[in-house]
Amino acid sequence: MSLRLDAEAFQAFCSRYDSDKDCIEALFNAKWPNGFRCPRCQHSEAYLISTRRLPLYQCHSCKTQTSVIVGTIMEGSRTPLRLWFQAIHLHARPSSVNARQLSELIGVTYKTAWLICHKIRHAMSHSDSAHLLSGIVRVSDALYCRRLTPTFELDKQEQSILIGTSDNKEGDIGYIKIKLQSKKGLRDKYDSPDPKPFIQKHVEPLFAKNTIITRRYGRGMNKTLVWESYYVTSWLGRLFRGIGPKHLQAYLDQYCYHSNHKNSSRFNDLLQDCAITPTITNPILIGRAANTRSLRLTRNTDRKAQQVG
Repeated sequence: MSLRLDAEAFQAFCSRYDSDKDCIEALFNAKWPNGFRCPRCQHSEAYLISTRRLPLYQCHSCKTQTSVIVGTIMEGSRTPLRLWFQAIHLHARPSSVNARQLSELIGVTYKTAWLICHKIRHAMSHSDSAHLLSGIVRVSDALYCRRLTPTFELDKQEQSILIGTSDNKEGDIGYIKIKLQSKKGLRDKYDSPDPKPFIQKHVEPLFAKNTIITRRYGRGMNKTLVWESYYVTSWLGRLFRGIGPKHLQAYLDQYCYHSNHKNSSRFNDLLQDCAITPTITNPILIGRAANTRSLRLTRNTDRKAQQVG
């Protein structure tokens, strides 16, 4: 999609969801597609309390009060719903968006944009965790940010990953998962992580024993899977200028989410995932240390890596 068409689509979206009132109905339907359900007792009827900016729903049965953002990634946020919707729309585009671009497009601070981006990625990761690979399952090791060096040692930028897919009979990818692996225990850049934990966690038990395991080099390599490591490296480099290991898994999940939803209404899917995923807090995201000195060191270390993404 061209930049002009991208801009026109964004302006049309902003006009469609011009106020929080426009967003509340859409978020309500995404959160409760079968009608209201009390988060405490699952009762289906509620009184509407509309005296607040965001209406409250009071359960007929247990009197629990809730709102459309409770239990979502937006819970506790002061950012208007229309800006959240714009951020979700921008993340759903094939071109996606980084935090600096989001800050400029929706008019929030870089810190707020960075947090919104990661909360949306959290919803993507949450959605991925509920889906297990099945059918013809293939798994291959690969390297993120592969470097051509004369040594066998892993470069500090290179990260070991495992790529798993549910394929059709022609070998085309149906669903993909890319998971970061620990470099501890790897002898050199040609060593491979043990795929068994990946299979146990991400493949349906019925198909686990028939999983086809290949390496990223040699006659038996699966070129389709290996090339995905180049594609994801290129995508992250182009959009985010590369990502360090601390938050890399979230970005890998974002790449996979785009691939796994390319034939669907991605905004509607992402809105629903954001509506059913509990929020993640900033301290958890940045791994806040217990003492101030550790926190300061963490922030200094991460500042450069977070300038774009």
